[in-house]
Amino acid sequence: MDNTIEIAILRWWQSMFLPTEQLREKGIIPAPSAHKAKLKRCENIDTVMLSDGFRALWLSLPESLITTAKPEKIECFAAIAAALVQVKNNNKDKLAAIAGKKTEGEKSVVSELRFSQLQNAKTPDDFVRRLRRILQQVKGEASVIALAEDIERWFAEHYGTQPNQPSKRVSVQWAMDYYRAAATNSK
Repeated sequence: MDNTIEIAILRWWQSMFLPTEQLREKGIIPAPSAHKAKLKRCENIDTVMLSDGFRALWLSLPESLITTAKPEKIECFAAIAAALVQVKNNNKDKLAAIAGKKTEGEKSVVSELRFSQLQNAKTPDDFVRRLRRILQQVKGEASVIALAEDIERWFAEHYGTQPNQPSKRVSVQWAMDYYRAAATNSK
């Protein structure tokens, strides 16, 4: 994901979540509250693509991407919008690391079963549904840019661009981050 796309995504997310004073300092126009509310209620990627919130994100992206995008890319950015609307705090940590952290009861915030269900999602709608559940479990904490990049990698792999090295696959990276966080917490 190139820097101009990252900036567009971050500014779009900020327009929905940051206080008006902070947005003014950054020169960002606040998004209507209806954008966030409607995106949260979308049942699937198709309904996300028809929302004003997604439209605001899509039209903020570079013109070259918008005019040449294949349907998979549009679907990918709809998934990014659907997931990021669940992120309340732009954390420095990746979602998998936050999900793997141990709670006081020595269990990870997100169970291994739920996390493996995300890793094994077969369709974009299933992927987004499971991702949203995990974001709710971690109380909306995640790195906005890292999450958007992970979603983009998932879509690239889903539509046929598998990395040559298994360790480069997003599901393997997530597993490593998840278990590394669980191991670090338990020491």
